[in-house]
Amino acid sequence: MKEILVATHNKGKLAEYKSYLDPLGYEILSLEDMGIKEEAPEEGGSFLEIAENKASFYSKLTNKPIVADDSGLEVFALGSFPSTQTARWAVGSDSDKNLSLLNKMKNVRDRRAVFKTVIVYKNKKNVVRFEGQLQGEIDQKSKGVMGFGFDPVFYVPKMKRTLGELLMFEKSQISPRAAALQKLVSYLKKYKP
Repeated sequence: MKEILVATHNKGKLAEYKSYLDPLGYEILSLEDMGIKEEAPEEGGSFLEIAENKASFYSKLTNKPIVADDSGLEVFALGSFPSTQTARWAVGSDSDKNLSLLNKMKNVRDRRAVFKTVIVYKNKKNVVRFEGQLQGEIDQKSKGVMGFGFDPVFYVPKMKRTLGELLMFEKSQISPRAAALQKLVSYLKKYKP
């Protein structure tokens, strides 16, 4: 059975990868499974650069094929802020960060935003990149308790709810990570690296 190392300590993210890659016959390994405690530095000016740097960092610690990703929120009216700083731009809980973003958007009319995910697959021969996006808007207030991060303030017009109001199976059908994962699956099925 072929193995793929998913560069994460996050059990939820690992479960999502497994749900897509197990049916292809891959054994999915986490950093924990490999005994890797080091955290890759989040370096780079784009989601792609950060994901590529993570893949390179962990490929030096193991000889297994690796998938690494980075994702975040970009708000158009704020010049794509917070982008690669999505997880780090404000201190405090997710609720605190949501409140900070809503305060930044208080008198802003253009509320368009996009969630992006980039996945990098790296083996000894290739580095392949996959991207997913979800268009939406920053709502006027926080709604819902599902998900995490900016989910309660990210309104998805076609669903008429925020990500925080969607059930997990609904979110998984439209999430940018799911879109990128579907592209990864298509690649693995076609090329069988």
